[in-house]
Amino acid sequence: MQLGRPAVQRGLIALAALAVLVTACNDDGRAMRSPVLPPPPSTTAAPATMPPGEEGFVTGPSTTTLPPSFQLLTAWPNGAAIPARHTCDGPDVAPAISWTTVPSDVVELAVSMVDLDADFVHWVMFGLSPTRTALAEGEVPPAAIERPNDFGDVGYGGPCPPGGETHTYLFTVHALNQQVEVADDATATEVVDLLNQTSILETSISGTYARSG
Repeated sequence: MQLGRPAVQRGLIALAALAVLVTACNDDGRAMRSPVLPPPPSTTAAPATMPPGEEGFVTGPSTTTLPPSFQLLTAWPNGAAIPARHTCDGPDVAPAISWTTVPSDVVELAVSMVDLDADFVHWVMFGLSPTRTALAEGEVPPAAIERPNDFGDVGYGGPCPPGGETHTYLFTVHALNQQVEVADDATATEVVDLLNQTSILETSISGTYARSG
């Protein structure tokens, strides 16, 4: 069967239209491309279960607070009033103190007492065995060395502030990395400075005292 002329013309026109469509899709810069899919949604780990009542709080790295390894104890709480027995208004005897054990590399221990308000040294003692953990009231161990305080007396001199004033006194036990050697003419302040410089560890307790005006 032969196609008539109009049918042939219609076929040619259809083929030409198809060619134009293909060319338009491939050559005019608007060629069809494979669809770009959006990235998959990110996932986050579920938050750890929080204790009831703490939801919504963000916490940082956990930390552990260790108990103090070197601690001084006295008959009065830290910062409280020093009993008159240990002052110039009483027998003026050194208080009993105790402390926890120290590391094995400590060579010797020392004790000092300083009036923080007057920058006045009341007591300096060194040469204590590192195995010792206490001093009884007024005790001076045989191997210990006491130096003159700022009163000019060897040994302990208790709180004695001017009338009407309240002063703060700091008792310190020094754990030293060497034996103390000081010049004979060294002042009490110089000895305390040396103790601070050679201390591996220090532990202190403060106390206050006031005299009537």
